[in-house]
This record gives sequence, structure tokens and C-alpha cells, in this order.
Amino acid sequence: MRESGPDVEAGYVNVFQVTSTRDEIVLLLGERQPMGEDPEEVRARLKERIILSPFTAKRLAMMLGSCLRDYESRYGPLDGKRLPSTEPDQVNLPRQKLPSFRREIAGEKARLVLQLVENLNIRFGFEQSFKIFEKALLASRFLLGLEKKRIREEHHERIVDICRRMDMPENLLHAYRGRLPDSSYLYFGFEESERACLYKAYLEFYDKFKTTMETQPRRFDSFLMHLGFKWDALDNSRQALTRYTWYPFLPMEVMLKRLSNLLDPHKFGTLFEIAKGLVEIASRTVPFYNIFYMEVDEENNPRKSFDINMYRAKLPLSKLQPWLSRMFRHYGIPSEEFHALYDGVQDKTFGHIAGGIDREGRDFLTVYYGLEYKDGVTP
Repeated sequence: MRESGPDVEAGYVNVFQVTSTRDEIVLLLGERQPMGEDPEEVRARLKERIILSPFTAKRLAMMLGSCLRDYESRYGPLDGKRLPSTEPDQVNLPRQKLPSFRREIAGEKARLVLQLVENLNIRFGFEQSFKIFEKALLASRFLLGLEKKRIREEHHERIVDICRRMDMPENLLHAYRGRLPDSSYLYFGFEESERACLYKAYLEFYDKFKTTMETQPRRFDSFLMHLGFKWDALDNSRQALTRYTWYPFLPMEVMLKRLSNLLDPHKFGTLFEIAKGLVEIASRTVPFYNIFYMEVDEENNPRKSFDINMYRAKLPLSKLQPWLSRMFRHYGIPSEEFHALYDGVQDKTFGHIAGGIDREGRDFLTVYYGLEYKDGVTP
């Protein structure tokens, strides 16, 4: 924010009061007046009454704290004591990593997810994505990932508490709690669409897969890798439970065969060709068993899609520019919107592509990219 124009007013205050309700924080700012007959009575002239949402107030408190610590590092402690640091021992991702949101309520819901994960004080990953369908581009999306065993104590209860704080519906919470002990990795996400704000909580069962493979290597040719619990952050009666079934170690021709069975190339030819093109590029860099193919479904809606993870190929998005450009053209996204997004992320690492039919019956493609930790480690 920048000061400019004649409407900006400056004023001096030296007394304040803070009050709060569940929905707002109120700052009363004033100027001390000459004392009256009672020397213990503080007299002040009210100059401003400022109303903040709790999230805005917390950001203000953090910025004030940071500014005061910087002041004391330069000019010495105030009142003989330095302001204590509020930074956790483990530094995680800065808040400015979050994408921008069109609505203030969406920004608040998104910041809640980040705050809850940060409060665990453990290392976590941050991934962004963009989803496109006919005439629409959704880029206000992110995912936070963490390893469950890093949580120091009562990890199951702390994770369930995060879900409660995100207002996960009770039926989903019951199912989530039941499968939580089998999981090894956890993910929490948020996205803003044209009509909703969507919360997501995923359980990943990779360690269970490894154990099964070691003891019964020929038991299966598919494995339930993730469960996704999703609900509208503004109306949690709108919800879905998503299953991600992994087909491990598929040769590329088998993978593409499954993909063609899922997406009829005659009906969804462009989607198929884009996915095929990206897989072919990745296969030049890594062996087929490092490309992870999953099929995705949900009960009681038409969702039918795929997710192909290619992080191990370590491809920058710039290597995929022709396919990304074709993707945007196919869905009628203007060139200027493509470049507004692409130019800022082209150096990020391509992660995975998802696509197919969504729960509203629309065909779509989603590109995930840039999974990173504070120390820059990528999988």
C-alpha cells in the first residue's frame, strides 16, 4: 500500500483501547487530554474508531511486532526489554507465497489453512496449480503437504483439530479420523472458484503401499493412494469424498491405453493429446516407473479423471510451453491471460497434470507445479 493523494490524513495518537467480538476487532485511537481533578483518570479525545476482521488484526499485530523488533535492533530495546520473537524455531513458508484471491472472505479462509499448518512448527511443502475449463481459468489454488511422523506429540488429535477448525463436515471428519492411522503424508488445500471456496484435506497411504509390496509383491496391480475430503468453506453441506487409485509401474504404452479408455480420444482428443505429449517429454528424462498414473472418482457425481505425477522428471514449465499454450487455446482462454500466468511461473518445476470430467460434468485440465520447501528441496 502506498500513501498518495489529498484524501490521506495524518494524525498523532498516544492512547488506545482494543475491544473484540467473535467477528471483529475494534481499535479506539485517541489523544491524551490534560488531567482532571483525579490524577489516576486518563482523559482522551477519540480520534478514530477502526474495525478489523480477526485475520486482518492478526496480520497487523504481526507486522507491528516485526517493525518493533527491527526498530529495537537498530536503536536499542524499549523500556529496557526487547520485544520477544514470535517466530517458530522452524521457519516455514512466508505468507506472501499465497496466491491472490478475488474475495476477502476467500483470502481469510485460505490464510486460516496456512496458519493452522504453520502452528505445527514443522517443515511442510507448498504447491500451486491452475485449473482450466471452457472460458475459465482458476489460479487461486494451493496445497500444503507434510509428513505425519514429524508432528511431535498427539499427532492424530492435532490433525483432527485442524480439520475441525476448517469446519470439516462431521460425516467426513468421522471417515477421515478412521483412515488417519493408515496414512503417512497429509495435505491441506484451498481453492477459490467462480462460485465457491473449497477446502481440501488429503490422506496419503504410500508407506502402507511399500509395506505391502515388501511382503506381498504380487498382491495387486492397483492401490488406493489418496483419499480426498473436500467441502465448501462457506457451506459445508456441499462436500465430496474423492478416491485416487494408483496403477504402479505402468509402461508408457499401458498408461496411455488406460488413459484412452478413461478419455475417449474421439470425444476428448485434445485432452488426450496434451496428456500424452507431456508424458512423452517426461519419459525422455526418467524411466517409466518414475511417472505415477492415478485414476480419480467420486460417488454420486459424474467425476471421472486422471492424475499423472511427473515431478521426478524435474522439468521446468518453460519446457512445456507449446503444450500449455495449446491447452489455453483449446479452452478459449485469451493469450494475455496465458502470458500473465505463464511468464511468472515458467521457471517453476512441473509437477503433475490432472484432467477429465469434473463433478459438474465439465471437461477440464489442471497443472500442478512448484512443490517446494523453505530450503528448496523438491521430490
